Order: sequence, then C-alpha cells, then structure tokens
Amino acid sequence: MVGKQSEKGKSMAKQRITNSLAAAAIIGFFAVRAATAQQTPSVPLPAGSTANFVYFATGSYALTPEDQDHMRDVAGMILSTPGVVATIIGKTDTVGSAEFNERLSQRRAEAVFEALVYTYKVPAYRVRLHWTGERLPYISTADEQAEAQNRMVAIIVGNYRADEENAKRLLKAMSDYLGAQKAMSFDYDVYLELVSTEQQKIGLASSGTVTLDRPDKLHLTRTGGFANVAMVFDGKTLTLLGKNTNLYTQLEAPGTIDQLEDVLRNKYHRPVPGADLLISDPYKELMSEVNDAKDLGAGVIHGVECDHLAFRKKEVDWQIWIAQGARPYPCRYVITSKEVTGWPQYTLDTWGWKTGAEVASDSFKLEIPADAKKLPPDEVPELNDIPGLFTGEGAK
Repeated sequence: MVGKQSEKGKSMAKQRITNSLAAAAIIGFFAVRAATAQQTPSVPLPAGSTANFVYFATGSYALTPEDQDHMRDVAGMILSTPGVVATIIGKTDTVGSAEFNERLSQRRAEAVFEALVYTYKVPAYRVRLHWTGERLPYISTADEQAEAQNRMVAIIVGNYRADEENAKRLLKAMSDYLGAQKAMSFDYDVYLELVSTEQQKIGLASSGTVTLDRPDKLHLTRTGGFANVAMVFDGKTLTLLGKNTNLYTQLEAPGTIDQLEDVLRNKYHRPVPGADLLISDPYKELMSEVNDAKDLGAGVIHGVECDHLAFRKKEVDWQIWIAQGARPYPCRYVITSKEVTGWPQYTLDTWGWKTGAEVASDSFKLEIPADAKKLPPDEVPELNDIPGLFTGEGAK
C-alpha cells in the first residue's frame, strides 16, 4: 500500500529513505554487508530525480488498487519524459529468514516492474530491477521485528545520464578489483556461435581453467569438440600443446601478460579466452569506442547475484554480469557481432574464482611429450575453436 503519514512526517520519512536508497540506487551500495541506516552514506539524489514508494503488509508482495493507481501515475511520468529511467529497489523488514526475505524483496520489486512494464507499457529497457532483502534497512531493528517502513519498494526516476554513469562506475570497480589481484584463478565455459554459408547458426562449446600470477605468469587449459589445449607463459616463452594430436608450438615473447595478450591477438590471432578481463586495466580496453552504456539491474549467474550491464560499440554489443559485494568479479561476458549475418554471440561464463593465497600453486611449466611434433604457431589446428566445416574453405 502507498504510505500513509502526516504530511510533515511523510516528508521527513521520505527524505531519510531517499538518502538511504540514493546511496543504494545511485552509488550502488548493494549486498556488501548488513548495514544500518547510520552506516549507509547520506547523499542527495541527482538533480532532476524523484523517489516514489510502495509499502507492503508483512510477508506480502501484492499491490493494492491504490498502489496500481500510483503505478499508473509513475508510468505516466516516465512515458512523458524522454530519456529518464526508473530504478526499482525491493526491501523487507527482518521478520522471517534472510533467505525468505531475499526472495520476498525480489517478488516485491518484480510486482512493481510488472505493473510498470506490462500493465502501463513502460518499455522494459527503461526500468532497472534491484532488491536487497533485509539488508540496508531504512530503520535498523532487531531480528524478527516487524517494521512497516522497511517493507517497501522504492522507485527512483532519474535521467539516462545517471544510469550510464552508474554502469561505468560498476565496470570500473570490477576493473580495479581484477587489476589489484596479483594471483587469481577461475574455471570457465565458452559458447561460440557461428553462422554457416547456409545461414544456419551453430554453437561450439568448450571449457577450461585459467591461473594467473602477475605480472608475467599465465596457465590456461581449454577442452572442447575441436580443441584440447594447454597454454603456459612464464614471462619469456609461450608454450602451447594440442594434447589430442600431440602437436605443440613455442614462441619467444618476453614481457608481461598485457604484452603477451597483444602479441597473441594481433600477430597470431590466438586471443586468450576473456583476455580483456585478464589484463591490468580491463576498463580501458573494454570501454574503448563504447558509445552507449546501461545498468540493467540485477541478475543471477551460477547462483551469484550480479549487476547486469550492457554496452554498445559500432561493430559489437557486449554485456557483462558482475558479482555484487566486496569481490566484484565477472560471472558472464557476452559479445554480439552486429556486422556478421545472424548477429552471432560469444559467451564466456566464469566461476570458482580464487585470489591471493586461495590460488593453488602452479609451476607455470608445461611438459612436452618426447614424440610430440613441433609446428609454427599458425599451423597448429587445435588452437582454433572453429573447425574447417565453418571456414571459407570448408563451409558447405
């Protein structure tokens, strides 16, 4: 239900809520820790932004007829103002388990989203969805204590520029976190879409592991239908082994991981999976030539709650899902090629992230079988995910 208070009390309450939620919605202070109202920074909303609130009964996510009228008014404001977006934030009090409240806050946010988008026809791309469960309360309470002011959804309506800057800020935070890690490792899946000359879209899947020790150590494995490859870089020499064909290659490439990535991509056309995420400054590489950025709200990848961001360049669109909290690592990275017929996608999913002392020791050495045949890098077929069927020579 829409909140009922005296005008003075309502104004003061809304101001305090606005300050708390502005920190969450605009600064992106989500899911880092259980914070009290006093721990949450108080900042004003960006100029031109407004805050609207819907309150709920204990355990409920149902909108009342009065709430629906309020949603119609909010939708009208959004539709009549080009360039604004709405950020929805679902919240609960502490009655019930944390898991229950996490889901309840999501359902409250989704109820408001559905009213705005499906009932009142606000374009979905102009609405961002977030929920915080019982975290970041407006009023700090003991556990299992009912508090009406915490059972609510906030709708922050602001200009597109603020949304764009928030997307950039979240991406920069991820970049800074990754760049600060001397050692890290993770598992990954890659799904590469190809379009044949018959305009049939085909997906190729592979999986692997990455272990990195800055500035100049890297160990990567990849296994798929057309590749079973191990790659090791020790700061001087890059060694690649096609295990199922007993072929290998070595090249001298003294330098850092950043320098190696340039050599592999530009000279040998063998980019490391997710290489943009492994260099020391991912933000600089990822944001090059970006002409549009959006914060699309929350999503869940492999059970991890993430911030979902979307960016556009002239030739490609790309999206990234970044884990919320103190360790903002990438969980999914999707690139769509707009200038290729069928708009095929490259999808990289990652999980099992470890950093620092969590990372297992690695010698960064690769044993080459005595009977393995050495080939120049360009002649090792298993280093390529794309089989001959889909190349210019082999397409049917």
